Amino acid sequence: MESRSTRLVRVVMPAVLFGAVLAALVHGAARAINNPDTYFHLRFGHEFADGWSLTDPGSVSSFATAEWVPTQWLPQVLMASLENGWGLAGVAFLGGVQAIVLATVVYVATRQRADALVAATVTIVVIVTSWQFLSVRPQVLSYAFAAAAVGLWAHAHRAGTAPWLVLPLTWLWAMWHGMWPVALSIGLVGVAAAALERRGWTSIARQAAVVLGCVIAGAVTPVGPKLYRAVLGVGERAPFFSEWGPTDFISVPGIGVLVLLAPAFLVLLRSTHENGWLDILTLGLAAGWALYSARTVPVAAAIAAPVVAATLQRGIGPRAPWKRFEAAALLATTAAAVLGLGALASVRADEAPSQPGWVDRELRGLPAGTPLLNHWNTGGYVMWRYPDLDLVMHGYGDTFTIAELERNRDLLEVQPGWDDLARETGARHALLPPDSPLAYALVHQTGWTVKHTSEHVEFLVAPPDWPAE
Repeated sequence: MESRSTRLVRVVMPAVLFGAVLAALVHGAARAINNPDTYFHLRFGHEFADGWSLTDPGSVSSFATAEWVPTQWLPQVLMASLENGWGLAGVAFLGGVQAIVLATVVYVATRQRADALVAATVTIVVIVTSWQFLSVRPQVLSYAFAAAAVGLWAHAHRAGTAPWLVLPLTWLWAMWHGMWPVALSIGLVGVAAAALERRGWTSIARQAAVVLGCVIAGAVTPVGPKLYRAVLGVGERAPFFSEWGPTDFISVPGIGVLVLLAPAFLVLLRSTHENGWLDILTLGLAAGWALYSARTVPVAAAIAAPVVAATLQRGIGPRAPWKRFEAAALLATTAAAVLGLGALASVRADEAPSQPGWVDRELRGLPAGTPLLNHWNTGGYVMWRYPDLDLVMHGYGDTFTIAELERNRDLLEVQPGWDDLARETGARHALLPPDSPLAYALVHQTGWTVKHTSEHVEFLVAPPDWPAE
């Protein structure tokens, strides 16, 4: 019979750590939604529910004219439905559930290869690494899907089978978020590992069939094969958005992913004969996604987590197997977190971000279709709250052509010719941060008037001689 101290370390401490992770996620999610990107997802969800075509969607702005393909329509429609039935509290609830699912999936994937304490510790590092990205946006579930895909491929690799469950996972992922091609990269690693280990042509062919099936799964969603157009268009739009920029390895996410990757790499490379090719290649894939962009750092952490846990476990000894009570406790803890989130969100998360009263008065007083010169960081919120206005810019880059994104950037950075671009919009009203270069230039270089101002936003009006649309 195990001692009390052993049971404390093996059972109680992991449960406490995992419970603390879920409690932190619930606390962070059950609050007013302050991420403006959440609100453009809501606006698009309402548009899809009201008749937008999935294969030929419209635009919420005459200043965004690109032919685009929806990559996140399923959660957007779900968010809009929750808002209709539960208000913003329902939207916040969905965001929190995504984070809870992420923590649970990472824990299960790591627990398959390590003791509970190791799994809980690695899960904490993954959540800390991903924390600043855990907003009410569909991308959060992409991290969970990545961990699940790695877990399925690793289980099939050990069992000598093919991970057919990855196919429905990829199909759902392709409707949920645009990061679904990550599933293809994980599958290619699985096939390469089987080939390097000379598993036999039959086994390799089955695994390759899974990857091919994932390719097909992305083409048979309601959006159809057009979905691949969105994948190919990511690279050219990336320079306009900071989260697609290079990873900062002295930031919390950057340090977190290094904490995961560096020790595991050292162990794997020093004892390659003890490790299968799948672990080595999976860790390399995680490093690649970590280097690709700041936005894919959480994906890298989720991919690396099971391999890191297995590497740590080798220094401890054989993994303690799952027991029925442990699985029951995990389900109970997760269910309690979801219920607690629902209760707290109803109380704390049903209000939009506060703003000065004059904002509502001024913007609702503008005629429908009025162009508004604005900042794209807050465009999502404005387009949701004031759907009749014609915004010059917002954060959903897929709906803009490259030339339109360049126009928005040049306006906000006050690049040479910015004043001509501003006149060409025909906008005679602006809602901008008071410390923005564009707000300063409008007032001091072209004669706009600040009608209202506050700490975070000000409302500007063009001079009489400013051209109208």
